[in-house]
Amino acid sequence: MAYISGDGHIKVRPKGFHYEIGVYLDSFSLAMRVVNLFKKEFNIRPNVKGIKSLIRRGFGYYTIRTNSKPVCLHLLSIGKYNGLNWKIPPNLSKNLLKEWIKCYFDCGAYVNLPNRQIQVKSVNCFGLRDLKSRLLILGVDSKIYGPFDNGPNHSPYFMLCIFKKDNLSLYFKRIGFYHPKKKRALQKLLKRYVS
Repeated sequence: MAYISGDGHIKVRPKGFHYEIGVYLDSFSLAMRVVNLFKKEFNIRPNVKGIKSLIRRGFGYYTIRTNSKPVCLHLLSIGKYNGLNWKIPPNLSKNLLKEWIKCYFDCGAYVNLPNRQIQVKSVNCFGLRDLKSRLLILGVDSKIYGPFDNGPNHSPYFMLCIFKKDNLSLYFKRIGFYHPKKKRALQKLLKRYVS
């Protein structure tokens, strides 16, 4: 699941055989989407918690968690999910590839209105290179910049950027966002090219 690669984790602690999947989202509709995906794919309903102090101010922050050993083991058997070495699953059909990218961008992308681009920041350069080549399969060109200093206690990060009207328009038409705010931001950005 791309949501785990974008803003989540899978933890397996050998002592006590503790298994945990967590996804962190800033949209209630996305949180419910992830819950429904777990129900549909694995027939489980993960717990959802919101940080109320942020929700009252209009900033929803939601944590989706489950401790299902079979789901953890299944997901780990098909991919890697942590920040340093997440990978796009190989041999995806075009429709599944679009879905993976869309879900990953729901978590990891930022629509930068002043610079007229979609940006994805990651410490995983190899993952971003793979993402760039997969976007190209869908007709969307992008560039990777970096490494950028991320402070003394952190790995350097890289930035994948999609810009130019044609690429942004193709991304919107062929992939898009489920994230409501990011979807609206990209629509606003594309209108700027028209006006």
